[in-house]
Amino acid sequence: MPIHTIDHRPWLRSLVWLVLTLSCYPGFAGVAHAAESVTIPGYLPEIGKIATYRIEKTTETDMSFWSDKPEADSMVMRGDFRQQTAVVSRSDKSMRVQWALSPVLPPAAQSTADTYAMNPQYANSLAAYGVQLLELETDLTGYPTALVGADQIVAHMESLIAAPGPGGATVPADSVASQMVQAVKDNPLRVVEALIPEINVLCLAQASEEATSEVGSTWSVKDETAVGEGIVPMTSIWTFESTDAARQTATFSVRQSFDSAAMQAAMKTTIDKGLAAFGDRAKQLTSEQMARARGAQKSRNLTLIVSLQDGSTVEALDSLTVETGGIKFTNVTHIWRDDQLPVLPKPPAWNAKSVSAQSVSPLAQTTTLPSDLEKLSSEPGAKSTAPDEQQNAAEAIGSGQSGTDSSSPAAIAPLSLEVLNAQSVLDPLNAQPAVNVVLTSTSAKAFGDFTRAAIGKQTQVLIGGKVVLEPVVREPILGGTLTISGLDTEQAKAIERQLLAPGATITVRLAP
Repeated sequence: MPIHTIDHRPWLRSLVWLVLTLSCYPGFAGVAHAAESVTIPGYLPEIGKIATYRIEKTTETDMSFWSDKPEADSMVMRGDFRQQTAVVSRSDKSMRVQWALSPVLPPAAQSTADTYAMNPQYANSLAAYGVQLLELETDLTGYPTALVGADQIVAHMESLIAAPGPGGATVPADSVASQMVQAVKDNPLRVVEALIPEINVLCLAQASEEATSEVGSTWSVKDETAVGEGIVPMTSIWTFESTDAARQTATFSVRQSFDSAAMQAAMKTTIDKGLAAFGDRAKQLTSEQMARARGAQKSRNLTLIVSLQDGSTVEALDSLTVETGGIKFTNVTHIWRDDQLPVLPKPPAWNAKSVSAQSVSPLAQTTTLPSDLEKLSSEPGAKSTAPDEQQNAAEAIGSGQSGTDSSSPAAIAPLSLEVLNAQSVLDPLNAQPAVNVVLTSTSAKAFGDFTRAAIGKQTQVLIGGKVVLEPVVREPILGGTLTISGLDTEQAKAIERQLLAPGATITVRLAP
C-alpha cells in the first residue's frame, strides 16, 4: 500500500526538537523542588500495547461584539470521545502507529447524547474520509510524518463527489468538497490534522531521548506558523512546573503568543468576508469598533503531564483563543490516558447553560472496520475498506437508498411544528450566521417520526411559507432541534425574530 511522505514541519515538531537541543525538558526524581535537576526518559512505548485516551472538547463562539443582547450571543459546542492507539513497530528512526477512531460517546459521558454536537459531526468526518482506522509513520516522538493508504482515502472522497445527488445534481469542481480532496492530495497529513488533532499535543511533550533539566526552569523558543494566508511569528515560553513521586509524572506548562500585526495581515481576507456578511451592522461601527473588528489576536496555553516511566504524555489541557472580525473563538481540549485518574480540570465551558443541542444529519457510513484495536490485525498497512464497498456506499448516497423501511404515507405528510425557542448564532463549522431552533416536546416527537419515515429523502423546511432549508435525511432526528444555515446576518436575525413570536411554527415536508 502506498505511503505518502510530506515535508511537514509545523511549529509543534520544530518546537520539540528545539527544546531537546536546548536540553530543557522535565524529568524524574521523586518529589522535585525548584533548582533540583531531574531526568525524564525518552518516549519508549511498548510495542503492541493499546493506549486508550479520553478526549473532552469544547468550542465557544462569542458574538457579543455584534449583538444587541450580548448575554444571549455565545454558543458552546462540546464533544466527548474515547480513542485508541498502539505502536505496531519501531526502528531507530521511526515508528508505525495505528489509531482506531470512534464518534461514539463513552459510557461515562454525562447528559443526553444530543448535547454533544461534536460527536455526530465527527461521525460525518469519518464517513467523508471513509476510515475508522488511521495508520501512520511517525518520528520517535509520535509526530506523524506519513499517512499509510492515502490513495485509498482520496479515491473514496472522489467517489462520493462523483456520485449524483438528489435529482441528479453533481458537485461543482470549485466546491468546498472538491477543495478538500485537492488539499488531501497536496498533503495527505491533512487527514490526520482533521481526525486526530490531539496527536500534536501528545507528541509535543514526548522526547526521542532522555534529557535533564531543573524544576522551576523557564525557557523560550521562537518559531513561526502558517495562519490564513500568511506566516505568523510566535513565541513559546516553557516552564518545568513540578514532579509527582506518587504518580511518577512531571508537569510543565507552555504559553504561546502570536505576532498581532502578522495575524491581522494573514487574516485580512477572512476578516473582509466577515465584515461583508454583517452588512449594514458593520457600516454602523465607530472607528474604534472598526479597528477592533479588523484586528486579529491569537494565544494558546497548555499544561502537559508526562509519565516518568516511558516518557509518554498521560494528560494534557490545551486552550486556544482566537479573536478576529469581532468574533472570539475559544477551543479547549482535555486529554487523558484512561489508566490514569485525571488531575487537570474539565474545559471551563463544559457545563455552560448555552451548550448547543443541534442535530447533525449524518453521512452514510462506508467502512466496515471495527473501532477497537483489539479487533484489528497487527499487520501494518491493513486496508480500511474494500473499494467495491466504498463505491456501493457512494451510489447509495447519490440515489438516496437506505436500509430502513419507510413508514406509512401519513407519517411523511407535511407537518406544522411549534417552536419553543430560536437563537441566531455563528455556525462553528463555517463561521457563518445560522439559527438554532428548539421545538416543543410534542413537535419534537412528531419531527422524530417524520425524519424516521423520510430517511434517504430530500425534505424542505419552510418558515412563513418560504423554503429556508432542503436537507436530505440520513437518520432519525430525535432531539427536537435543528439548525438553519446558509444565511447572512440580517436573514438570521429576521428568522430569529419571526420564530420568537408567540405561536411561531415551522413546516417540514418532502421536497416536491
